[in-house]
Amino acid sequence: MNLHEISECDLAALSLEYYHSHFMFYEPHPKQLLFHTAGKEAKERLFLAGNRTGKTYCASVEVSVHATGNYLDDWEGYRYKEPVNIWVASLSREATRDILQKKYYLGDRSAGTPGLIPSNLIINQTYGAGVTGFVDTIWIQHKSGGISTISFKSYDQGREKFQGTEKHIIHLDEEPPRHVYLECLMRTMATRENFHGMMMLTMTPLIGMTDMILHFTQKENNEKRSAGIVDESKFYVIASWDDNPHLPESEKNLFRQSMSPHELEAREKGIPSLGSGMVYPVAESLITCDPFEVPEYWARFFALDFGWNPSPTAAVFFAHDRDNDMIYAYAEYGATNLTPQQHSVELMNQDAHWMHGVYDPAGRSSLQNSGMNLVSLYRESGIKNLSPANNKVELGIQTVLQRMQKEKLKIFKTLNKTLTELRMYSRDEDGIVKKGNDHFMDCIRYGIMSGIPLGTTRNPSKWEIPIRPEFNQGKWMGRV
Repeated sequence: MNLHEISECDLAALSLEYYHSHFMFYEPHPKQLLFHTAGKEAKERLFLAGNRTGKTYCASVEVSVHATGNYLDDWEGYRYKEPVNIWVASLSREATRDILQKKYYLGDRSAGTPGLIPSNLIINQTYGAGVTGFVDTIWIQHKSGGISTISFKSYDQGREKFQGTEKHIIHLDEEPPRHVYLECLMRTMATRENFHGMMMLTMTPLIGMTDMILHFTQKENNEKRSAGIVDESKFYVIASWDDNPHLPESEKNLFRQSMSPHELEAREKGIPSLGSGMVYPVAESLITCDPFEVPEYWARFFALDFGWNPSPTAAVFFAHDRDNDMIYAYAEYGATNLTPQQHSVELMNQDAHWMHGVYDPAGRSSLQNSGMNLVSLYRESGIKNLSPANNKVELGIQTVLQRMQKEKLKIFKTLNKTLTELRMYSRDEDGIVKKGNDHFMDCIRYGIMSGIPLGTTRNPSKWEIPIRPEFNQGKWMGRV
């Protein structure tokens, strides 16, 4: 049949079908385009974004393009020449069905909304047991003449459901348990020549800085990876409402009025939330600042938490702007498997030998077989001005939190280890602070609880301003 034999109505329908099956409706915004392009080099990609930013849509379009082989002329991402085997999964089968299947991949027939996979290219599909309407697998006609498959799964099915043969592409929507992610990653490993496997994770960071986010954003040496750049075959991009040109300003403002600051950072900007369950539910933008040269006349002190391995010995250095009662955490130190003498050398390089320091009171306990304690060893090594800190945990947390809420405590953005712990510092279901990954947080607490009155300058005679004696109840009192 040629075009002259097709009615005008049929021709319009054919054009629409071609338009849809070749994804000509898709106009990615810059962050989505970055995500696609990174697929050429990155095996693992994370789209970390707020709600309504097009993160799931972005990955779903790419998966659909790969499944059909119908690439846009200006497609800058990876191109498969052959049919592909794909997994798509979310938190539960209900979430996979209602969001990934009905909203994106397959559409909702009852609502008359089409899916990203053109229905005319779906050769067959099977349904899973237990959840009404849950599609288990679809077979898709690929441009090459072969058949691609997409199987739908959910994290609550357990790790075993993610074992199996190799997969070209796996799209995980919202954060998976780590064991599920690692099992999926194994499925994308090359087992033959010219095999290209890729992982795509799309999520809104509602539960703080998690291990999964750190997997993408931080290297093993605690150095940060830069967003938007492929590094060691990993890539992540952060998108906010402002990156989505199709989201009306009126709708943004409506949502903003209904959310607290820390919720907005996650839901609007894609920044890991310090909200529900976090020890310090304060927006990170309110408690961090760019580093600057600390004035010599500001008082300084430090806090020390003892460790060995795997727990580090940690220290945080503070400066006190007394005129404005502002505390700045401006430097940090952390290391494992070193003796007190070795730690002392590094601490003195940061001027700990002339500052006053406060420490975990447990350091006063005698060491086995020696009769000495950790504090004595540090004093012998040159860190002489050490005092035990007040270690009342909840009181200390509330005192730190009050300073954060009043914006009287700032942390330099260069303190990567401290901020990493802050983002993960949380409570369990019973409200108890979780142990582990809390050594720099302990230092913050020790410093705020006990270090402020001990703050001093390097040359007190030069910077300390003499205080006039005051007459009080018949006695002359001088403040020191």
